[in-house]
Amino acid sequence: MTNASTPAPRLHLGINTCFAVKRWPEPRDWARIAKKELGLDVVQLSIDLLPVGFDPAAALSYAERARAAADEYGLEIHSLFTGLAAYSSGLLLSDDAGDRAAACGWYEQMIAVTAAAGGRGVGGHLGALSVAAAADAQRARALIDDELEAMRKLADTACAAGLDHLQFENLAVTREYGHSIDEAHAVEGALADTAIPWRLCLDLGHPAALDPATPSGHIDNWIRQSWRHTPVVQLQQSPRGADHHGPFTAATQAEGTVDPTVVVDQLRRNWTGDVYLFFEVIHAHEQADDTVLADLQESVATWRTALSGAQQST
Repeated sequence: MTNASTPAPRLHLGINTCFAVKRWPEPRDWARIAKKELGLDVVQLSIDLLPVGFDPAAALSYAERARAAADEYGLEIHSLFTGLAAYSSGLLLSDDAGDRAAACGWYEQMIAVTAAAGGRGVGGHLGALSVAAAADAQRARALIDDELEAMRKLADTACAAGLDHLQFENLAVTREYGHSIDEAHAVEGALADTAIPWRLCLDLGHPAALDPATPSGHIDNWIRQSWRHTPVVQLQQSPRGADHHGPFTAATQAEGTVDPTVVVDQLRRNWTGDVYLFFEVIHAHEQADDTVLADLQESVATWRTALSGAQQST
């Protein structure tokens, strides 16, 4: 927790490019929207925008186009982040050893893609236990230990590639290790000595989907924690009992669990350093494109209002 002698955190507002999936997939299009339509200076590149199949050559080509577009529009590509495609997989917690090795190899490729795009970090969803594995405490522990060992090795690879951090996300399913405050602290502790830091990517909407009778079911409790490394934050609005990845509009604010003004105040009270805040708003594919853009503009305005009271850099 900060005190009177601790500098207030510097809050940077940006956007995850998941909004562009199947709408504005070309880098020059989403870069223009982020800069010209939304007035933002930093993005988190969604891996869902990479060519299907994750062919290394095609992915690297996209990364180079993304870097050029970011340079053209004066954007920073802060990091790359797993999207819905990777979220469908058990990844580093898969039951099969071959599948886990393949997931580790895929992450190694994404590290190379991140470096090519000019990003500083990559991460997100690391793994999910199957129902059968989660029901067997010994098996679950073995898989989690294997995941943590893979994360140590990935930190070595990322350090060699010139990245300065990796990210693990708090997720909304109990079989996804790191979903709770205690588990997230355990990840940080187990990886405290890695070549570069593993930072928590704190999704503000995920606690809404957890049991409200537990501390982890409330975003306030996550923000009040003392973390080893200042987390990255993802902004999405969800009502209690769901994980909607909604925008911050008048309609969603009425039922949502995330109050931007309260979040900004708590961040200022509890965190230090540079804090990157990325909208991770995911509309239904059938939603009208004009509505998507209008919702994003309203969301940016909502958070700029919250941030302006704190006189922070956006």
